[in-house]
Amino acid sequence: MNPSLSSVNQNLLMTSDFFIVPTVPDFFSIMAIDSLARIMPFWHIWAEKASDLKVLKEATYPFPKVTPLFLGTIIQNYRIKKKKPSANFQEWIDRIQKAVSEELVPSLKEQNMLLPNEVYSSQNMNDYCLTQMSDFNSLIAISQNFQTPVFALTKEQIYQQGIVLEDTLKSSSNFRDDFSTLADKIINLTSNAVCALPVSYQY
Repeated sequence: MNPSLSSVNQNLLMTSDFFIVPTVPDFFSIMAIDSLARIMPFWHIWAEKASDLKVLKEATYPFPKVTPLFLGTIIQNYRIKKKKPSANFQEWIDRIQKAVSEELVPSLKEQNMLLPNEVYSSQNMNDYCLTQMSDFNSLIAISQNFQTPVFALTKEQIYQQGIVLEDTLKSSSNFRDDFSTLADKIINLTSNAVCALPVSYQY
């Protein structure tokens, strides 16, 4: 979804089973988390009322009665220094995680929009972060140019030599590993979610 609080996004999100909040380590993500913490309760209350309206129940595409559940955040597009986020990025990462735990999560909890704690814990997500994915530099641009997944780029497409090529191929392999781990985590969360929820929330 595009980053806005439009009525289209309101409808899309409130008719979803699960949702993920992507972030980057900067001031605007902090603002976005604050906005979500304030607006999500209103959207959920509106959706519950909308799903009970006769005209929407009998519509060609009925408005479903679901409670979207928060899978977690993704923190992306930051620079690595000595195998860790650089100091400036780490400061924003810490602020994002604090905003999520102190503002967004309590707001979602009031609306029953969280998974049970044990489901998050099963994926080592006590901070509600699905993954942290650094900036892959030129790989994204090369991938888009050849319309090829980053992890499927060939040496000829990357068009580099020596240690630069070795580093880029290593980044490509890391990219594959990061996305594979993320996909597995999402599958595990969504698979375990329904079984762990109270009967009244299963659908």
